[in-house]
Amino acid sequence: MSPSPISALVGSVRLLGGDRRGLEAMDLSLDGFWASFRVMLWLAPAVALSLLADLRLNELAGTPRQTSDGLVILAGVVSYVAGWVAFPLLLAALGRPLDLGRVFVPWMVARNWTAIPASVPYVVVVVAWLIGVLPTRGLGPATLAALGFSLFCGWRVAVLAGGRPWGAGIAYTLVDFLLGLLIESGADRLFDL
Repeated sequence: MSPSPISALVGSVRLLGGDRRGLEAMDLSLDGFWASFRVMLWLAPAVALSLLADLRLNELAGTPRQTSDGLVILAGVVSYVAGWVAFPLLLAALGRPLDLGRVFVPWMVARNWTAIPASVPYVVVVVAWLIGVLPTRGLGPATLAALGFSLFCGWRVAVLAGGRPWGAGIAYTLVDFLLGLLIESGADRLFDL
């Protein structure tokens, strides 16, 4: 019997805490690999909050509206989906030269499951700002702190699940992050935002 989503989440928290045995709580089979991409759907409400915050920030900044909210949301959804699959596709394409064969599936499964706890600080920041608890002047520093935690999570997974040395783990984490920025920028250009 394969592990439940709850045990995979518990395993991801253990992994982020530095315990490589957290991987044992995840389904590291090929079926588990594909199933772990469902996390993308579970995080959709967090993405919706982020898009709502983006629209509200543009409104507060007095940014001229050249496109509809619907187009901004569509660009955000395209960017989100492409961002989820781009790094795994890149690593799959480079798997042989980078000697990722034995760690690719566990790494991507762990990457997907740890996205949930990695996103919690950002969700707290966005919700706190949207409900008025966090002032707008505090949004930038709080978002940077949440980003730092997310990057730490990516590094921890690269090291423990991906078997990368700590320096290489930093490089892989930055590639994943920069790839996401590139995709977001591309989506904005595609939709003329």
